[in-house]
Amino acid sequence: MRYDLVVNNLQLAISEDETILQAIQRQGYTMPSSCLNGVCRICQYQLLDGVIQQSYPQRKIVKKCQSDKPMNGFACTSRPRSNIRIVIDELKCSGELAVKKLNCSIQSVEKLNHDVYQVKLQLPATASQSVSYHAGQYLDLFLPNGKSASFSIGSAPEAGRDLELHIRHNPHSELSSALLKHLQNEQQIDVELAKGEAFIDANKLDSQSIVILAAASTGFSQVKSVVEHLLAQGAKNQIHIYWGVRVASDLYWSLLPEQWAAEHAQITYHPVISDPTEACEWTGRIDLLPAAVLQDFEQFSDVTMLASGSPAMVYALLGACESKGMLESQLLSDVLAYAPRPAKA
Repeated sequence: MRYDLVVNNLQLAISEDETILQAIQRQGYTMPSSCLNGVCRICQYQLLDGVIQQSYPQRKIVKKCQSDKPMNGFACTSRPRSNIRIVIDELKCSGELAVKKLNCSIQSVEKLNHDVYQVKLQLPATASQSVSYHAGQYLDLFLPNGKSASFSIGSAPEAGRDLELHIRHNPHSELSSALLKHLQNEQQIDVELAKGEAFIDANKLDSQSIVILAAASTGFSQVKSVVEHLLAQGAKNQIHIYWGVRVASDLYWSLLPEQWAAEHAQITYHPVISDPTEACEWTGRIDLLPAAVLQDFEQFSDVTMLASGSPAMVYALLGACESKGMLESQLLSDVLAYAPRPAKA
């Protein structure tokens, strides 16, 4: 038998033999859950109207009178025995993830070159503080005084509780120095994640799409997250990694994309230097990143592009690729959200 399931004023459907959790997941929604047997108490809901049979803890939950207080139950063990109306505090539609502020442990801080640090954090172990993110999203780090800074997440979602950041120290910035000092000397830091709409989900990526990942400077951390996610999910798409910097020493982890390219035929790595010096001893490509991408592709109709860098770089790249038919909708970049494109004259 089928019943009406109204969740947060959304009209859904549920059969008498499926749980509330199964019903909302079947229809493209998610909610906090963990043990799936009622023990962890994470998947709690409020029953506003209707009759529920809960298998654990075993009981019948009835709410028929408007004046009665809402009754609580657990979605993973609750099945309907009438039409029901419920409230779920953290119901999310497909692809929508909750943003949470959590206290993370600082695992390590190591230098990758003269001014870039690899920072490893670990999310809390408790299920009630679990959080998910997409490959390419970012987080905010908070100092005890409330000041914060945003950084791309360099680890893939498949890394579980382990988070990785690439942080460039700017000695002329009071916030940058204070943040680095905290990371090097304290054991914990508050973070807020996950943020940003510039991400790639292997399960939603067209298998025929060519993926172009264009990064300037520490934007490589966002690229790293995406590449490791695509490889972990077995994606077979061609992947072109463009890493543009001013001088060769700014390619602080070039051995990693070189290794990816050596081990995976689908990956091509394009390091690009814009301003080599005599001491650089650079024998590779010398160009601006947008020009390099434009030279390598005749058309962009089958491309998914993610770009991480300054607004000037991202919009120069977009403009260059539009000259060969690429649409703005094919570009994923956080720049599009925080620095809208200037109007064309």
